[in-house]
Amino acid sequence: MAAKVVGASAQTNGNTGGHLMLYYFVPGTSIFGGIKVAYQFVDALNALGVPAVIASPGASAATWFLSHAAVVDSEEVRKTFRPEDIAVFSLPHDYPSLRTLPGQLVFHCQGTDPLIDPILADPAVKVLTCWRQAAEYVKARGVHDPLDVGISISSCFAYTGEPKFEYAVACMPRRGAELGEAVRRAYPAMRYVVIDGMREGEVARVLKHSSIFLATATHEWFGLPALEAMSAGCVVVSTPVLGGMEYLEDGINCRVAEPQDFTAAVGELLQERSAVSRFQMRQAAIATARRYTTECMMQRLSEGLDGPLSSWRRRA
Repeated sequence: MAAKVVGASAQTNGNTGGHLMLYYFVPGTSIFGGIKVAYQFVDALNALGVPAVIASPGASAATWFLSHAAVVDSEEVRKTFRPEDIAVFSLPHDYPSLRTLPGQLVFHCQGTDPLIDPILADPAVKVLTCWRQAAEYVKARGVHDPLDVGISISSCFAYTGEPKFEYAVACMPRRGAELGEAVRRAYPAMRYVVIDGMREGEVARVLKHSSIFLATATHEWFGLPALEAMSAGCVVVSTPVLGGMEYLEDGINCRVAEPQDFTAAVGELLQERSAVSRFQMRQAAIATARRYTTECMMQRLSEGLDGPLSSWRRRA
């Protein structure tokens, strides 16, 4: 779990003298992929020797996934922020208030809603991207030097030979619930497991024993849950998404189907003659997910710290 630190003075966080401190501002602790990605980013920076903490309202720490990141009160941080400090954010709504802080401002691009366009137009903001589509979007809007720091899957999702229930279907109903309900009505003999409000470890256990994962969010940016499901050895059936098309390969490691074809795509996978195809997709999915391990992300981030982000290194 993340460590909660009461108070956010430079001394409280070990930031003394001329040492910089990186604060990643998050809006809260809700179960959203962007929150987890922020904590993972801070964990990786700390492991690479960069002093970084999460800045959250009231120093509230997310507890639904494992992290070693310290969490401080974002309002207290704003009062003690110094020119040598770094503010990182991913929620576009945080930009106006963070822009007034005296230090370096960094936008960690986790989605490409047009709301981010004013941020990309600000030459004083350093832009980091997490996946290819995001990098292409920001470049198309005039950012010539975005740094791709990647995105990662928690190691708890890695499939290690757990027994699969061939007719177990997992889904997250927060978005696209109607697609999941349509599948349930069409194939009632399947065992459906709804993932909602679970801690990360519980989610991983469900996915490792499930055969199919329904990625029903029709307006998803990247689709981290689908990638986590692939790591856990699920055959993913997904609607087309923006960033996730860099890892979703229809017919090779998953099935990608438009909403109107979604139920039929699941039905094809359930046919007995598709058993070999399901196995091959599952193996390909696991191999694809290995490109997104924490180690891979840290290697990419380490290269950035040896180059464009070298000023983030702790100074003696």
